[in-house]
Amino acid sequence: MSDESSSSRASPNGRAYGGRSLDERRSKRRAQLIDAGIAVYGREGFRGATVKSLCREAGLTERYFYESFRNSEALFAEVYRTLVQRLEEEVVAAIDSAPSDADATARAGLRVFFETMYHQPGTARILLIEIFGISGEIDRLYRETTQNFTRTLQTLVSNIFVLGQDSGTDAGVLSTGLVGSTIHIAMYWTLNRYREPLDVVVESSLALYVAMARQAQQGAENV
Repeated sequence: MSDESSSSRASPNGRAYGGRSLDERRSKRRAQLIDAGIAVYGREGFRGATVKSLCREAGLTERYFYESFRNSEALFAEVYRTLVQRLEEEVVAAIDSAPSDADATARAGLRVFFETMYHQPGTARILLIEIFGISGEIDRLYRETTQNFTRTLQTLVSNIFVLGQDSGTDAGVLSTGLVGSTIHIAMYWTLNRYREPLDVVVESSLALYVAMARQAQQGAENV
């Protein structure tokens, strides 16, 4: 285990050692702990993880854990934020690079989302299962993150489908419903050990987007 002891001890005034400043070394250790959290929480769950197991995974001693995080819950929150940001960036990139056809664009975003849940079961466990029931603070983080993702989706979806425009519907409410349905489909799929094929899950989720868009469009035409 690397505890950055005698070979990498910082000088009292925080000068660079080995070409890296004290802040750079702290940032590196923090990143190591976040990566360790992704691995350990994804494998053992939040309640199965300990500071000792997290530090063992990171290759650091426990004193370096408390340099960056006050407890395991604080690390879990940062792990969750990191995974959500990565997923959102990948979904947005897939949508931006997809064909202009509405169905193809939505399918591209959904495929990236569900492929991540399938190929990274640890990430799925953290985002869909472990996030619940830890504390009121983590519950608030989940709600805030979901609301932010909903706003992002609302912007993206409005460029793909016509929602809430002169149809008697509201784009924000519809986007909230779409995010909720996608999350619950992913949760169901994960808990059932990916029983349904990936393509079936993607197309089933897409059907909700298409149906909602068609309903909104019909409402606009009838106004």
